[in-house]
Amino acid sequence: MKATLNMNLIIDAGNTQTKTVLFEKGNPANITRHSGNPVSAIQDILQSKPVAAAVLSSVGPYESAIKDLFASKALEFLVLNERTPLPFTVNYETPGTLGRDRIAAAAGARCSFPGRDVLIFDLGTAITIDFISAAGEYKGGNISPGLYTRLKSLHQFTARLPLVEPDPAFPEFGNSTRTAIAAGVQQGILHELSGYMKWFENRYPGCIFVITGGDAGFFVQNIKNPIFALPDLVLTGLNHILEFNSAHKRK
Repeated sequence: MKATLNMNLIIDAGNTQTKTVLFEKGNPANITRHSGNPVSAIQDILQSKPVAAAVLSSVGPYESAIKDLFASKALEFLVLNERTPLPFTVNYETPGTLGRDRIAAAAGARCSFPGRDVLIFDLGTAITIDFISAAGEYKGGNISPGLYTRLKSLHQFTARLPLVEPDPAFPEFGNSTRTAIAAGVQQGILHELSGYMKWFENRYPGCIFVITGGDAGFFVQNIKNPIFALPDLVLTGLNHILEFNSAHKRK
């Protein structure tokens, strides 16, 4: 079989886990998760696949090691930061503090829904709510504690409340301490999301709502508003940013 040419390698390096994915013609070909130092795994990909360009988004401890790996490689390598050219404008007072995952998610939303207002919910350790306009302007967003952060904080900062696991049954109202905590946290997040959606529907008719992040799957079936679940939004956005920069270099 003839080898596939001109693949993009996307590297999303977090504090405890690194995700790598190969994109071919805008489509993800393979997503892999690596714990610990990902350098050897990335080296194996570069040796076994026809990678033409790569992008790194990193908030973890292995950024320097990954950069060193690519220093000797004859391929295009982009490191996402606040100076990276983007396929949209950023209206944010402190761009140096804007999370790279939020930048990538906005790029993924812009790529997936061009010319539309999009509100992005990224549910992880924190819940981030970000808005990118139909005109292609990132207008900022909000940050609040995520599911497990809320559950752990109730236990850690009180004397008697237990540490409770998320409840897939989604109780609406508690009849015990355990269900009161689960219902309070989980229904609180659902009401938070629905409140944002109602607010944006009133101000931006036709606004698209997107949910992503590690906890998105836990909540998506209980959200009553129409919403797109895009688990690979950040990876899609990183590939879009890489393609955007590659096109500008070719001009």
